[in-house]
Amino acid sequence: MFGTESGLINTVLNTLGLPSVGWLISPGWALAAIIIVHVWNGTGYYMVIFLAGLSNINRQLYEAARVDGANGVQVFRYITVPQLKPTIIFSMIYATITYLRSFALVEILTEGGPYRSTETIIMYMFKQGFQSRNVGYASVIAVVVFLITLVISLIQMKLTKYYDD
Repeated sequence: MFGTESGLINTVLNTLGLPSVGWLISPGWALAAIIIVHVWNGTGYYMVIFLAGLSNINRQLYEAARVDGANGVQVFRYITVPQLKPTIIFSMIYATITYLRSFALVEILTEGGPYRSTETIIMYMFKQGFQSRNVGYASVIAVVVFLITLVISLIQMKLTKYYDD
């Protein structure tokens, strides 16, 4: 898909009269390609999670809102979104953890390049532990990644007032 000469995306761009993009050879475009693949890869998973959350909302709340004269925007704002709060919080935390530990996708697409522009902390940890044989340093990186993930998750829960329920 991201091939410079014969990739699907560049073929479509050329058909539309736009120039080809060096998706995996330019630092900015390589990062964009990784983001595109991550979003595409996670869309189905998060869709199922949100469908489960939507099916958990009591239908009587919607009926009561309609009887009270609420329009679609009000129903969405005052019923759907608050009822989906646990689902939204779970999705945010899970996405953060998933993207912080991203390794395989980046390794396959760019191997951390070009110019280490897409190298993740997990790739750096792997290189330190297995290629440089610096296992102690790699272990410290793993602990730091865990602590960063924990702190970010706690901040997300605090900002969304997860504990107030």
